[in-house]
Amino acid sequence: MKTRNLLTAFLIVFALSVFAQDADLTLIPYRQGNLWGYAAPDKKIVIAPAYEEAELFSEGYAAVKKGGKYGYINKAGRVLIPFRFFVAKSFRVGYFAKGAKIVTADDIDDNQKAILFAPASLRADGYEICIDTKGETMKGCPAIPENSAPDINKTSTIITEKNYSTVKQNDIFDKIVDDYKIPGVEDNYYIAMKGANYGVFNNKFEIMVPFEYLMIKKWEISNSVYLEVQKPEGKGLLTGNGATSIAPDNSVFSVLKAADSKYYIIAGKNGKIGIKDVANNDVVPPNYTDIVYAPDGGFVLTGDNNLKGFRFLNSYMLEPKYAAIKPVKGGEYVNITSQAGRSGYINNKGDEFFVD
Repeated sequence: MKTRNLLTAFLIVFALSVFAQDADLTLIPYRQGNLWGYAAPDKKIVIAPAYEEAELFSEGYAAVKKGGKYGYINKAGRVLIPFRFFVAKSFRVGYFAKGAKIVTADDIDDNQKAILFAPASLRADGYEICIDTKGETMKGCPAIPENSAPDINKTSTIITEKNYSTVKQNDIFDKIVDDYKIPGVEDNYYIAMKGANYGVFNNKFEIMVPFEYLMIKKWEISNSVYLEVQKPEGKGLLTGNGATSIAPDNSVFSVLKAADSKYYIIAGKNGKIGIKDVANNDVVPPNYTDIVYAPDGGFVLTGDNNLKGFRFLNSYMLEPKYAAIKPVKGGEYVNITSQAGRSGYINNKGDEFFVD
């Protein structure tokens, strides 16, 4: 289905990865057989299943499908906008500058007027327009300024030039690339290169990590320093003083800080991948063919036959038996698609919001 890109016409940003907001989880879409309604987090049904599809609530509205078309209801189950749309997306807040018909982010000032709108389509080809809370087509689409919500995919890097002129070059190294200190230790440590290899020495010119690595990257984790290292046979993790934490023999290796502020290492070799902590303890055993961190709240696990599972940040795990899994922002729920093609929601306690 073709969708007209409103960004070029009205500078609207529809990308959820950019203007992400936590989902309204006061009511959860609940499926009974082929019909959808809504339940409270305790699974008590609030809106009886009567719809072909049901989306999460946003700004007090939820898009639901009936008779092959979409409309919008409120949390009492009342139809607020009739079923006449081929596409119906979530409501969100946009802005009109005072007196402006079509605006850009630069037009928005202290006199801006906030307004709720949703992208929708009255045409089968998916051509989108903007509708207001009455379901009427808006003459112009609101703008969403870049600072209206955090960009979870955008990162900034601050590069600070350090002066290592006080460290005299000698036969140990050619160039220093970084430095660090270990809590409780007076020495300074320097990550350096000798030829094409990396190593670490201290301010006494004692070699703490041999110059035999293709890469060394510093990580400051829980008031300690760890070193991500790479050899021809793979990647691993050392402590700041050079002790091996995770052997550098992993073909898959990624250090990341998750939404719970904890650090995890996705690591694996020989086609089997798991998740470890910095002390080399298994968080998820290496029984999977792929693991991807989802910023919305956990890890998507791929098992045999490409089936999907999920590891929530509260440690609850869904074994890989689903055709697809999509986490809901906030990390409490995932939307699964079964092998039979049916979807439903599951929370981080394992409660299923559907009955087949």
